[in-house]
Amino acid sequence: MMGAKVKTNHEKGSIVPLPYKRKVRLLLWGGAYKTNDNFTFEWTVRKVVKDYKARDQNKYEVISKKIESASDLLAALNGQEDNSIRSLDLFTHGGPEHFYMVSVRSDRDGGLNNFRWYRYIFHNRSFPRSDLGKVKFSKFTENAKVEIHGCQTAKHPKDENNIAADFSRRLYSAGKTKSAVIGHTTNIAPNINGAKTTDKEQDYRHGERAIFKNGQLVRLTLQRMALDEEKLSQ
Repeated sequence: MMGAKVKTNHEKGSIVPLPYKRKVRLLLWGGAYKTNDNFTFEWTVRKVVKDYKARDQNKYEVISKKIESASDLLAALNGQEDNSIRSLDLFTHGGPEHFYMVSVRSDRDGGLNNFRWYRYIFHNRSFPRSDLGKVKFSKFTENAKVEIHGCQTAKHPKDENNIAADFSRRLYSAGKTKSAVIGHTTNIAPNINGAKTTDKEQDYRHGERAIFKNGQLVRLTLQRMALDEEKLSQ
């Protein structure tokens, strides 16, 4: 079920207006082995898209795209224009060392495919921290906001030793000095209102989140929903 709990020629002398290229809000989701997990990612993305559009008033181009593998993620990021990604929201399974994306599914469940360790060993196309070196960080704006909605991508925040902190360090090194990266310090589910959460209410923007700039922990927050982007860029 959708939302189950668990991106001319012109004459001489004429004036040709150049098209205005808006900055991009990029929302990438998917890569889970379970179909219902991908439905949940898609459902929660729709809510974030709605929030962005209501707040931005058409200021940015909003792109939502399903991804299934590390190569899909890299293509979606590196295919953007330089200095164009104002925000990135990534909805995948995760951990402090990886974004987990499984590109191969069994035609039917059962047997060893019921075991998570088997699926992620033999069907995995995960994105380890080392793959951040393949990202073209020139694609992000100076004040880019990156929010990673997977579990534990900011685990051990005070040690600053996780994929979220590393992402922010690489952004800063690329000259994106006002950028920030947000990740969850614990496991996270979209039940923002507890057991009573409806499908339409599902949202990963709750629980403890860590905010990193240049690889350093700025603060931990329990604030729900969107964070203030102006404060993040300061």
